[in-house]
Amino acid sequence: MKKIIFKTIILTIGLIIISLLLIYILTLPNIWKVFDLTNTSSIGDTIGGITSPLLGIISVIFLYLTLNRQIDSFNDQKIKNESDIIFMLFNQLDNEYNQIYLYSTNKGERIRKFGHEALIDYCNSVFKFYSGNKKFSQYYIADSIILVIRSFELIKKRIHISPLNSEMKELFFKKMETFYLCKLKDPLYKLTDLFEREKSLLDEYTLEINEFYKSMEKKL
Repeated sequence: MKKIIFKTIILTIGLIIISLLLIYILTLPNIWKVFDLTNTSSIGDTIGGITSPLLGIISVIFLYLTLNRQIDSFNDQKIKNESDIIFMLFNQLDNEYNQIYLYSTNKGERIRKFGHEALIDYCNSVFKFYSGNKKFSQYYIADSIILVIRSFELIKKRIHISPLNSEMKELFFKKMETFYLCKLKDPLYKLTDLFEREKSLLDEYTLEINEFYKSMEKKL
């Protein structure tokens, strides 16, 4: 953009110089009388006719630069808005993850755990909560896990269709990958292992968790 402005300034100065030179040349006594404009009453019209097209060209150039600048500003704002949406979805995902809860007992006292601590504790002692006559979707924590997985997939889709450049998309995808590695990989590994051994748990939730886990592991 700076190069365009610099070139425009040079061009404008050049056009002004040319205009002044033309005015000077055309008002000099001419060799041929027919081209002698020094004694004409329409000298103002002559000068105006020479300079008006040049000034018109200059105006068009500046209008073009203004429109270009507005387009650049619009694109910058669009990228900022898109980034804000993705960050908002990240925050929502994190909130949903932190709202996962689990009740446990410690020395007879009932404790309520949240987020990563709750999910890890559940997956580490999943057999304690397992009952052979229930599907996985019937456990209250199953809905919370599925909600997090679906939000995760939603963010991936949003990044993919966004107008962000490839570098920004790559950074967001790396953030997604880090979230998975830190918060989901180990718990989902233990759950998928349980599903493999306990076929009675299998339902649409277990299928979705298995597919998500396998797809993420392939990309790592």
